[in-house]
Amino acid sequence: MIRKNMYFMKQLLKENAGVIWLYILVVVLFASTFFLYDIPTNVYQDAIIFTFPLLIIFLLIRGIKLTRKHQKLQHLLQEPILNDWHKQEEEFLTILESDYQEIITKVTRQTRDMQEQQEKQEKELMDYYSLWTHQIKTPLAALDLMIQTFDQPQKNAMQEETFKIQQYLEMMLQYLRMQSIQQDFRFEVISIEKVVKNVVKKYARFFIHKDLEVDLTQLTGEIITDEKWFSFILEQIIFNAIKYTQIGKITIYTPVDRPQEIVIKDTGQGILAEDIPRVFQRGFTGYTGRQNQKASGLGLFMSQEIAQELGLNLRLTSKVGVGTEVTIDSSKLQTFSLE
Repeated sequence: MIRKNMYFMKQLLKENAGVIWLYILVVVLFASTFFLYDIPTNVYQDAIIFTFPLLIIFLLIRGIKLTRKHQKLQHLLQEPILNDWHKQEEEFLTILESDYQEIITKVTRQTRDMQEQQEKQEKELMDYYSLWTHQIKTPLAALDLMIQTFDQPQKNAMQEETFKIQQYLEMMLQYLRMQSIQQDFRFEVISIEKVVKNVVKKYARFFIHKDLEVDLTQLTGEIITDEKWFSFILEQIIFNAIKYTQIGKITIYTPVDRPQEIVIKDTGQGILAEDIPRVFQRGFTGYTGRQNQKASGLGLFMSQEIAQELGLNLRLTSKVGVGTEVTIDSSKLQTFSLE
């Protein structure tokens, strides 16, 4: 409090430095005049005694006004929304302060208009991409029907590629929705086992094509989260595991001693140690992704962003030539046992 008062006094003297120096100048001129005309010093002293209190009174009045204005502004700063900041009493405002207030009002209005315009443009862009995605799905569905006439090896390969196109289209839409992700949340109690099995079933053709074993063990428990976005996280992690695993298996389980976690473990090519801290960064593909030449670097980035919004924590460990392990930790959320 003492430091704050000292700072306030220093600011008061600084703002009124011109008046103080003017008073000192007048006092010096008085002293020079009295000296030249050989006026008794007691007259000079009386002049100082009569005028100095006026300076003190002036500074006190200025200090009171400054204090009231400062307290009012501090009160406004504590408000969640500054709706009435411009409704200050006119007697408290100087000409320059009134000008600054008008400038701030104009800038605020322009900023609000720009924000509304940007939101409108983002909504139009979102609507356009949504419509475009749905339109693209029609020829993709027709293409999928045409693929049925091909021989089995060609048929499987082409179906996988059309499926990937659909997935990338969905990823693009989800990326756009991330700008207002919280408005899209719908929290409910979901079964971990049910969600995991649905995702594995969705990518079953890739497991079969690459002859990868999938091991689902100890998937117990329920959590309160958004099923659509939680499934998206699982899809990105599991599909990454499929892409970078050539032989072996992918294991998805809940540790017995940590029922709040879901672990996705693969026997793939692994990630370099120096790349691990950056795997969740936007657009980062790393050495493994560059070798694959198909990585966008968006999947894990989006998963991490969505996980944070859902209150989940993603952890990744990996060793080159051994495999990768990704853990979805929902310990911050409410977890229920199915037993």
